Order: sequence, then structure tokens, then C-alpha cells
Amino acid sequence: MNVLLLTIASVLALYGLISVVLWLRYMKTIRLFEVTDCLNDEAIYSKLSVIVPACNEEECIEQTVRQLITQDYQNLEIVIVNDRSTDNTGAILEKLLIQFPQLKVVTIYDLPSNWLGKNHAIDQGVKHATGEWLLLTDADVMFSPRSLKKTVSYALEHSLDHLTIVPDVFYGGVFYRAFLAYFGLTFFSIAMVTHKAGLGAFNLVKTSVYQEIGGYEAIALHPLDDMSFGKQIVEKGYKQGLACSGKGFIMVKWYESLFDILRGFEKNQFSSMNYRVSAVIGLCIYSLLTNVYPFAGLFFGPLSARILCGISVLSLFVAYNHLSKLMDISRGYFLLHPLSALLFLGAMLNSMVKIINRGGIKWRGTFYPLEVLKKHI
Repeated sequence: MNVLLLTIASVLALYGLISVVLWLRYMKTIRLFEVTDCLNDEAIYSKLSVIVPACNEEECIEQTVRQLITQDYQNLEIVIVNDRSTDNTGAILEKLLIQFPQLKVVTIYDLPSNWLGKNHAIDQGVKHATGEWLLLTDADVMFSPRSLKKTVSYALEHSLDHLTIVPDVFYGGVFYRAFLAYFGLTFFSIAMVTHKAGLGAFNLVKTSVYQEIGGYEAIALHPLDDMSFGKQIVEKGYKQGLACSGKGFIMVKWYESLFDILRGFEKNQFSSMNYRVSAVIGLCIYSLLTNVYPFAGLFFGPLSARILCGISVLSLFVAYNHLSKLMDISRGYFLLHPLSALLFLGAMLNSMVKIINRGGIKWRGTFYPLEVLKKHI
């Protein structure tokens, strides 16, 4: 038994050291956007169309629209897609249209077959857009002044076809933000390995590139639409950039609570594994070994194995320490890393079990059969 523990601890320690070195090197390429960043006011910017799908977003849609309207981006078009809302979203948009006639409001009453709601809303919004660049975002995202100019300027300067940005999540208590830190660490790790990324809060893309990859029609039934969109862009040979929002630059509340995170992840997690049970089982084993065992191994087994587990834990601390410089999180959240990992696995297993038992995904009042979703992986 001691030999087994020592072998596992040795492999994990080596894995941790190699991973953190590669991760730190990769993270040096991530651009951090700050509210205080300087900007060339004399630059000429291409026309930008912002597409905002909104389904029952009465609590946030007005604030989002007003923040977009007050941007100093001169050649700006804002397209709001009211996607079958049953609350006051439509009435709020009508009021805003009177005050801001430059707004474009597209209203969707029915969802066609073989489409997910948000994916279809974005597709319809783009059809009404006339900009050379598209910004696909969410109805609850808040933009600081000049953020659009700064991001478009960066994309042009670096000859990017697509820029996606990790937003500043401004909400949550200790356990919520500890999970956020774990999620951020996981997201950047996946981006490092795959060189592909996409985030619903901020997907800036050339309109020509959007059209050439088939737009959202190519991912009509992909629940993880933002990541699928980013993947399509890279696989078609276009240049992608990944950046991070500093405090207050591009903000989102994300979820109300950890319980809401579990519910929100319900439609996404199993789909990220291409609906394969074997992939979920493999992920669970991998995560338990790399994220949970090193912490537990500090307290049992031979001394040499404990020391090696300590090296693994120290590697994680180094990663959290660097992440805290990019995201508004505490490096101390690494102490809750194993708990966050278990919560993430719980969300994955919850997603898998519910989707299999239901025979599909039920989201915002619409049911999508699993057999249909699998055909569109």
C-alpha cells in the first residue's frame, strides 16, 4: 500500500510541477484589460454591431442597454433580440426604443425545430447587423466606458479574427468565489491545452469570419455555444485571442448562488463531454487524483508520499497566486480547491444523470431530446 501511495504521489508531484510551469508560461500571453488603460483617441474604428439575446431579462436589460448606448464608440450598432420573453423585457425595450431610436430590437415569438433558444436568437440578431465586427454578449453583462474601443483596438492591433474575454465576476461569498477561482483555473488550463476558447459574455469576431465558419447555424444545437463557437473559429484556421477583464472593465454577476451554479451547469456539463458516460467517469478519476488526493495525502501515508503531495499542493498555490493577479479572487481560495473540485464533479454528475433520466435537456421551458442533440455534436 505504501509503495502504491508513493508511486501515485510521485507521478502527481511531477505532473504538478510540469503543469504549473507550462501554465505560468501560457498565462503570460493573456492580456489583462484595465479601466485605466490608455487609448489612441485619433484611431478610426470599424463599425461594430453588438448582439444581445434577451430571454426574460427584465432585471438587467435596461442597465445593459444604457451602458452600451453611452459608449463613446461612434460607429456603434446595438441589436437586442427579445427571445420569447414572458416577463417585462418587451415593455422595457419598447420604452428604450422611444428614448434611443437608434436601437434595433428584434422580437422572436417562436423557436424553430433543431435550434437552441439562445443560439437562434444570436443567429437572428446577426441577420439584422450591418457592422464589420460583431460583439456577441449576454443581457446581464456590464461594460465600463471606452471598453468597446479598447477591445476592438486590441483586436485590430494584433490582427485577431476573434477576441474573447473572461469577465470580472463581481458577486458572491467565500465558497462561491472559491468555486469561481477553480472554474477560472480550469478554463485557462483547457484553453492552454486546446488553444481554443469562447465566452458568452464577450465574443468579438469579424463579421466576415462569422459568415465563413457558418455562424451560429453551424452550432444550432450546441448547449455550450460560446466554447463551440470559439472552437469553430480556430479549427477553420482563424486567429483567436484570449484576454481577461480587470476589476470593473467588463462585469457580470454570473449566478445568484452555488445552487444556481449547479442548476445553470445542468445543460452544459454533460454536453461538454459529448454526452459520453465514459468521458465523465474518466474526468472524475482524473480530478479526484489531481485535485483532491494531494490535499488528503498530506495527512496519511508514508512521510515521503506526504512530502510529494505537499509539492503538488504548492504547485496549485503558485497557480492560484498568479490567477489572483488577473481575476478578483484571493490566493487563499486554493485551500478550498478540493472542495471546489468536488462541487464541479457534482455539477457534472448532476448534469449527466438528469439529462439521461429525462432523455434530453429541459431549459427555459423548452425540451431538447438527447438523441437529437447527439446528432449535432
